[in-house]
Amino acid sequence: MTGSIERNTLELLTKENERYRLERTGFLRNIREEAAFIAEKFPPLPDEDFPHWKSRCLREYYRTKGFGNFCRNSVRNPEFETAVGSLIRLHLRKIFESSVRTDTDRYLAPDNDTVSYALEQGLFQELYTMYFSAMPTFGNTAELERFCLGIARSSFPVEETRVVDGMKGNNSFYWEKFYIKLKSLTAAFCYRMSGISGENNTHDIWSDTCISVNRAVTGRKMKEPVTARDIISYSVGVLRNKNKELARNRAKAPADIDTVSYRLTAEDEEKYFNNPVTKPENFPSQAGGLSNYIDYTDKDSVQGYFIVILYNKEHPLHGILVKGMEDKVGKLFEHYIDGLSYEEITARHGSTASGREQAKECARLRQEIKRLKKSLYDRFTRMLEEYR
Repeated sequence: MTGSIERNTLELLTKENERYRLERTGFLRNIREEAAFIAEKFPPLPDEDFPHWKSRCLREYYRTKGFGNFCRNSVRNPEFETAVGSLIRLHLRKIFESSVRTDTDRYLAPDNDTVSYALEQGLFQELYTMYFSAMPTFGNTAELERFCLGIARSSFPVEETRVVDGMKGNNSFYWEKFYIKLKSLTAAFCYRMSGISGENNTHDIWSDTCISVNRAVTGRKMKEPVTARDIISYSVGVLRNKNKELARNRAKAPADIDTVSYRLTAEDEEKYFNNPVTKPENFPSQAGGLSNYIDYTDKDSVQGYFIVILYNKEHPLHGILVKGMEDKVGKLFEHYIDGLSYEEITARHGSTASGREQAKECARLRQEIKRLKKSLYDRFTRMLEEYR
């Protein structure tokens, strides 16, 4: 075995401490002193390789330090309880990743996540009481590790009825996972049914759906027995109804830049851009007045032409409308025309932020675009007066 024995023992004990929380539980007080103790008392034997030395020295070290008695005396120690929970969760993650996806997870869990192999706090308390009330003997951390692995293997996956009952009782642990699943489902339905995309545009529908489904399940409004499939089916029904409602409202409401995702059809091109009056030499700003082409008393006509001027870079009034705001308008186009999320836009423009900083940048961009829309429309209104 090569390398310094002192360095090897310190590295070994540091890893043990990180995995089993030996300092936090009170088993260790000074890692360096304990590492020096191991190096002196349990040095490698002649021709002993690292794996064999590691196993032997830890076994003898924990026996010498009375690890078994320490565990028995620590059953009610919150730090020891936390260490046990951490070990079980580590094993559950590995089991989940190597197992066939359960129906409960297909219906209620986000992609790459699980409720079937998740250690909800109430369930953990039950398991901890069951397995640790009559404290078994652990000679070392390896035996504690195997014991926790056995709990994970024998107690999971969680039965579907337990998860559904948890949701009926408004258990936030299960609901938070399901809400995340609903977010991607909402995005898919909104895109297919309403043609809208981007988290900011679908947030209200997602939020309303979460509230509706939660009330139905916790209020016992669904026909018993309620299954995981029933919950997701109910959610899909809510999403469909909300998208239909959105479509009806959009049909009644005048055009608005927040809801218009402008795509030119052949008819639109003929109507707006291939019409001789929109050519620079014939445009009404040079030959008469916009009132010849826009009904100033018709809000739809006014807002519709605003979209035409804004989105058509060849329009003779486009440059006047966006002057001094070209960069910001480019980002607005990326969001409303190209369908990019705020996260994608900030990344496209060189941001490398993540987590909370990314959220702050996206919030600033959202406010910037919101102010830009008002500024553009205010300028358009003044232009209407100037070219009337």
